Amino acid sequence: MRPVLTYMCSMMVGVTFFITPAKGISTDSLQWMTNYEEAENLSRATFKPIILFFTGSDWCNWCSKLEQESLDTPEFAQAVGDKFIFMRLDFPVNSTLPTPLAVQNKQLQKKYNIRSFPTLIILDGQQQKQIGITGYRAGGGKMYAAHLSKIVADYFDYQKKLEAINKQKYSGAELKKLYAVAQNFGYESDINQIIKVGVNSEDSHFFMIERYRKMTQEGLSGLAEATALKKELQLMDPNNEKMTHYHLALIDFEGYTEAGDKRSADLAVASLVNYIQKFGPKDKEHLWRLQMIISQIYFDRNNLAEALNFAESSFTSAPPTAKIEISTAIKNIKSQMATETAVVRH
Repeated sequence: MRPVLTYMCSMMVGVTFFITPAKGISTDSLQWMTNYEEAENLSRATFKPIILFFTGSDWCNWCSKLEQESLDTPEFAQAVGDKFIFMRLDFPVNSTLPTPLAVQNKQLQKKYNIRSFPTLIILDGQQQKQIGITGYRAGGGKMYAAHLSKIVADYFDYQKKLEAINKQKYSGAELKKLYAVAQNFGYESDINQIIKVGVNSEDSHFFMIERYRKMTQEGLSGLAEATALKKELQLMDPNNEKMTHYHLALIDFEGYTEAGDKRSADLAVASLVNYIQKFGPKDKEHLWRLQMIISQIYFDRNNLAEALNFAESSFTSAPPTAKIEISTAIKNIKSQMATETAVVRH
């Protein structure tokens, strides 16, 4: 997608896992493993979580800072050295790892979508399921150990609550918290289970929307169940006071983009256009953003006239803080239109 507007999104969190010191090794230091299969086997045998430490030993200053301040300290080793299996995955720039190790590290980087360093991923001791992610934190070894321990404790608390979800009645707020954890780590079966319970809670509206979102993501929006669910949600909030129509419009649009649908731009943005026509004047907070999304889609399909039309409408609707960026987008569209006109003339 060619950018009309430049949006910045960053997400950096990491997690670290530790290994039990081997016999004869001081409890003031950690034993780091580098072979994932060996770490996995040891984890299963000892029921200890694994900490994957993604680092760049010869170039990443924040990685070195984390090690010096926390991971390499006696306080850290004494606090959690026997609680985790620790594995280091190095990505050096000025040296070369053995090929099997480099391949293994790259595969794990891809599997856990590691984009920044340092990142620490925590895996549970049996299913090797990701249960936490973190990165650099100031405070020293003792505080960092407490931070990792809390991540594990929070996961087991989540697991305990989930196991009782069909036996104990949770409030809508509690279900939302469980749902957020399940979503964060992609626990698909947990997501489905929480939605199933949530639609019968006092926050049924929220979970009905999430049910519709899930069906759309799975390509099931054309089923009678999804159609009926969408209609029921719309009737529950006819005036969009709960922003139901906004969420449904975005879900339908995202369903198109995630599926890589090659329909015409008009069909692709139909849900957003319909929403703007019905509720745009009353929803000024989202109006200009939706108009720019539509502009982007038309721009990508080379329908520059419509791209310009919606970009200019967005400029009119947008708050002053967004107008500079939108004006730049408008200039880019006009420049592209001028270029294509010049090509046609020649």
